[in-house]
Order: sequence, then C-alpha cells, then structure tokens
Amino acid sequence: MSSPAPSRTRPSRPALLAAALAGVLLLSACSATSTASTSSGDDTAGVEHATSQIKAASVDPEFTFEGARFDMSGIAGKTIFNIPNSSAVPFITAVDEAGEKVAEQYGAKWIEYTNQGTPTEHSAGIDQAISRGADIIVLAQGVNGELIVPALKRAKAAGIPVLISHTYQTGQALPDQLQDLVAAQVTAPFHEAAKLNADWAIKETKGQGDVLIITSSEVPPSDGIVKAMQDEFEAQCDGCKVKVTNVPVADWATKISSTVQSAVQSDPNLDYVLPVYDSMTLYVEAGVTAAGKTGQVFTSSYNGTPAVLKILQEGSVLTMDIGENMEWLAYATLDQAGRVLTGTPIIEDGDEKTPLKVFTKDNVDETGTPPAPSKGYGDAYKTGYEAIWGAAE
Repeated sequence: MSSPAPSRTRPSRPALLAAALAGVLLLSACSATSTASTSSGDDTAGVEHATSQIKAASVDPEFTFEGARFDMSGIAGKTIFNIPNSSAVPFITAVDEAGEKVAEQYGAKWIEYTNQGTPTEHSAGIDQAISRGADIIVLAQGVNGELIVPALKRAKAAGIPVLISHTYQTGQALPDQLQDLVAAQVTAPFHEAAKLNADWAIKETKGQGDVLIITSSEVPPSDGIVKAMQDEFEAQCDGCKVKVTNVPVADWATKISSTVQSAVQSDPNLDYVLPVYDSMTLYVEAGVTAAGKTGQVFTSSYNGTPAVLKILQEGSVLTMDIGENMEWLAYATLDQAGRVLTGTPIIEDGDEKTPLKVFTKDNVDETGTPPAPSKGYGDAYKTGYEAIWGAAE
C-alpha cells in the first residue's frame, strides 16, 4: 500500500482511552535513547521480502495447532482464578472476557481479579486465589512472575498450579527461577510481529527509511521485540537509519508525544515511528500532529486493539497495525489450562500457534465499523479447538 493520502486534522480522542492506556504493565522511572544505523545501498531484495511478508500476513489466519485431544468437559466444577497484568488495558480485558465465556461454556467458574498492574497487587491476587481454593491461577497478558516469586511459592505450597500466558516469546523457556513454580505457559509470537512492523516501514519507505522505535524496556517482551526489529532492518534494509528510545509505561501519556515531536524537529528526514505496543500510537499521532508533520511522518504497531484500529480507519498518521485475535488468545489459554486441570499432558513449549494478521487502510474495515474485539480474523480457531476438546454441552 502506498503512503496515506494528503494530511488532514486528527479527530479528537476520548480522554478515557488516554487514562486507560497509562496503566499498562509494569512501571519504571527512567528513559534512555540508543542509536543504530546502516549504510545506504540497493535494497530491492529487502523491499521485495518485506512486501511479500506483509502480503502473506494480511489474510485470515488458518488454524495450525495440533495438540492432543482431551475432554474439556473435565474442567466442569473447577475454579479458574485469573490475574490480568492490568485491568485498565482494553486489550487485556477483552481477552479475559472471552476466556470467561469459554470457561463457563464448559462448566468452570471464572474469577477475575481486578487490579491496576502492580506486583503488589499480583501477589495479593495469588493469596486471594489460595484463600478461595482456586484450582488453577492464570497470570495473564504480561504479568512478570519474576517479581512475585514469594507469592508463587505460596501457591505451590498450597498445591495450586500456575499458568502464565502471553508473556514470553514463542520458543522461549520460562526463566530459571520460575521453572519449578509455574506449571505451564502459553507463548506469543512477539518477534514475528516485530519483524512485520519493520517490514512495513521497509516497504513503505522503499528501503530508505529513517525510523524511530519507541519501547518500554521494563515490560518483559519489549527488549526482544526491539532486537527482532533491529535484526530485520539489518538483514533487509541497508538504506535504513534506525534509532531507539525508551519511554516507561508510566510516562506514555506525558512523554511519548513530546519525545516524538522533539525527534521530528531534530531529524527532518524522520518518516516512521514504530512503538512496540499499539496503545502508544495515540500519543505518537499527537506528537506528529504537534510537529506539523502529518502526511510526512507515519506510525505502525502491534496488538490490534479495537480503539487503535479505529484510529487506523479515521486518521492519516497510523498506517498499519498487526493484530492478534483476542478470542483466539483466550481459547489458547483455556486449552493449556484445561490440560493442567484434567491431567492431560501440557503443550511443553507453550506454543499454541496463535497467529497474527496485518491490518491496513485496505482491510481494516473487516474488523467492523467501529472495530470490535476478535472481528476480522475468521473463525477457524473455534472449529479447530472444538475438534480437540469436544463440543460444550
């Protein structure tokens, strides 16, 4: 897809979204900037590679998971205690709501532990799960288990298995100190999404991009996401210039916009800003607009949050978002949880083959107008998991 049409004024966004996004994940107190650039050259092959990757990821994903069959009805009467990373993040709450629906269809009780994303709250949630006699504890969407080891030890002493979902990269083992404390995990294709984000910038700039990556290094997947982006630029784009800056989650609402504005003003050739999570794009857009560079500087990101897909539909700064089907993520978590609860051998590497889909101006309307959670990905996962679990009664 070519760059967006001539610039137009960005519509105002509800203050509620900004407030919700500020509570994401874990907090830290500092930011830093690093720079990596490559020399210019002929990037025809790299652009062709990037274009093919984007095209392949722009269609409804297939269900490729081949886990052993088991009877999911065996979770009936069990209590699943879910501790989200933060209840203030729409992406996370949408996954959890879908998980609750699936669990209840198979007769399990779902308890959602509402919190604002601090390790203290996560630890308190584990203690509450113990006191309520939960059958399994799910640490959902980025909870950093390494910060709550004492609580995990209490869960193990109480005989309650713990599942971590959507926190570690596909193919990545649990950290050593969690190996004996966590029964299972469900991984996510963070690095694949990162490569697609880089590919989009390579494609759109025809291999001559001047790019700023914005990360939040205190969030567990962030460093790996940044490295995967850098590796893709290095492999596919000799003509790209790439810089990295860190903005802690606590500072998103106050610092991303000014960081982008300053970057645009100091580097008149900057053409793409790549935040590692799409909840950051609202502030990126504001920074580009404040700098007067709408139509010259663009952004793309990863997660597929419906409110952000709406910005893609309406605005001219965000040009692409890599989506994850929130309901599909919930099914994947329930599959692994069901294995733990029924004594079925778990998926040892945690890879449930959850897919990605690229959304651009060309296909974002497939998600609805306005976009809705889990819409626009097809429904192959529903029949796929039902074939593994058996139908809910």
